Amino acid sequence: MKILIIEPCGFMRLGMLSVLADHKDINVTGVENIEEGLIQAEKIKPNIILVNMTSHCHCTETDSVVSNFLRLRVTSKIYCYLDANYPDHDEPIMIAENFLILRKHQVNAILNKIISHTLSKTPATLCTQPFSIFSDQEVLVIGDWMAEMPNYRIARKLNISDRTVYVHKRHITQKIKVRNRLEFCFVYNLIKYFHWPMNPLALRPLSRKIKADIMTLMR
Repeated sequence: MKILIIEPCGFMRLGMLSVLADHKDINVTGVENIEEGLIQAEKIKPNIILVNMTSHCHCTETDSVVSNFLRLRVTSKIYCYLDANYPDHDEPIMIAENFLILRKHQVNAILNKIISHTLSKTPATLCTQPFSIFSDQEVLVIGDWMAEMPNYRIARKLNISDRTVYVHKRHITQKIKVRNRLEFCFVYNLIKYFHWPMNPLALRPLSRKIKADIMTLMR
């Protein structure tokens, strides 16, 4: 089992390394930031990456380094933890394939789970869940919501009711276990990289109107 730890705090990084160091079947490497992480990932091909991405949640601009780092999901399962009181859940929450998000205090539980799987010789498998936990309609609502568009304008644009916009927002926050728009904005600065238009490889979501038009053409 090859594990890459990316943690800016030297004490935290050393503590995580020491937990795993006594297990001969675990090859663990620790670095300070994702720039170094990209270099090490190319060398060691980790099965699992644990990364503190709190600082990147404060950045509203798109960062090519972060984008490149998140593409490591193709070959590695990434556990992203935050110095925050959310997501408010006891287990890591899957945001997209092989990308899970959790609070920092859950890191020890993840390390123990990794050790347990290694000792039991359980192979590290990549996730087979859908690309994203959000539907097309929710992705469209998220984009307009983060652009500070009011509900009535989102509704008009997507050809849905104001009430439906509200319901979508509630489902969006419930899925990633945040309690309000402020917490969602913080996490959004990471999950935006998985969706159109931030991710050029992602499929462009379809509005209800466009889907209806397509169905009409198929009749």
